[in-house]
Amino acid sequence: MAGKAGWNPRDYATLEELSAELDRFEAAHAAGTLRTTGNWSAGQILEHCSKLMRSSIDGFEAQAPWPLKVFGSMVFKPMLGRSHMKPGIKLPAKAASLLPGEEVPFDQGMSAIRSQLGRLEAGEKMTQPSPVLGKMTHEKWVLLHLDHCRLHFGFIQYD
Repeated sequence: MAGKAGWNPRDYATLEELSAELDRFEAAHAAGTLRTTGNWSAGQILEHCSKLMRSSIDGFEAQAPWPLKVFGSMVFKPMLGRSHMKPGIKLPAKAASLLPGEEVPFDQGMSAIRSQLGRLEAGEKMTQPSPVLGKMTHEKWVLLHLDHCRLHFGFIQYD
């Protein structure tokens, strides 16, 4: 992802607020006013966020080395909901499955993230261990996803 140039993050307190933001993205896309300021298209951003959600429900393909997991669980996990992710983090090669495809149409990315939110609305829980933060409750996962979407959705602009 790009640096902070053109980044305008918006906070989300609930998954319902996140879903309402997706409604605004769809309306702006239909009106032709949706644009991105980072390195990824809106479709790529939505697909990437959906992949992390899916993995928090179904499980991750790779795990971080144990020293990073210890550090993550002791330092980063307690900060969930109290501080925000910043642009510029590069995922390691092991986490390539979380990256979006090279070309992701808006509708495909939107369908992917709506599908994961639909699973949550239907009662599925996010209880898989994080590759970096370790064991996570559903509530901690919600906080992480709200912040992760805040980070990436900050590169999606609409009028």
